[in-house]
Amino acid sequence: MKISVCFCLLGLLACLSCKSDARSEKSEHAALHVVEKADVEGKSFERMPMSDVTTHFQFRGKPCEAQVFRTPDETLPRVKDEEGNEYVDNRITLRITSQGKTLVDRTFTKDNFASVVEQRFLQHSIFEGLVYDTVTPQGMVFAASVSYPQSDLYVPIRLTLTADGHVAMETEDLLDNYAENEE
Repeated sequence: MKISVCFCLLGLLACLSCKSDARSEKSEHAALHVVEKADVEGKSFERMPMSDVTTHFQFRGKPCEAQVFRTPDETLPRVKDEEGNEYVDNRITLRITSQGKTLVDRTFTKDNFASVVEQRFLQHSIFEGLVYDTVTPQGMVFAASVSYPQSDLYVPIRLTLTADGHVAMETEDLLDNYAENEE
């Protein structure tokens, strides 16, 4: 009799564990379904990480600080590559201060470079970056880059900013083009 009771309890335990497995399997499937549904509804876009870089330099004998803050901007038109991947474009803010006074506080997007970059290139590119370069008698020089996403194809742009906030821009020659022209 004790053996029969043990077998009955063992059988009942086996039934309960099978039933419990069915529930957990169903729960896992439901959770998986929600994840699949979210992936279909909310398409993810490639974006560059935010960055905040501060550089110290001298301009006309005075100490200056340049802060460059890059952030992906969902309000800008997205860029699509040849494979259909979509990228979020960037907005970059440049703030230059000297002795507590703001010399420049300006936000750039790639459209600010339409006068020096071909429209056809701008349509398929993102504003990748802006960095301090040097100081010249004309002003503070920064290097900007408008590029095809996740590629080596870019247009280097030289920005010269004066103390009164005027910005002059021109494209720079690529090193590859320079080497080809030398041959």
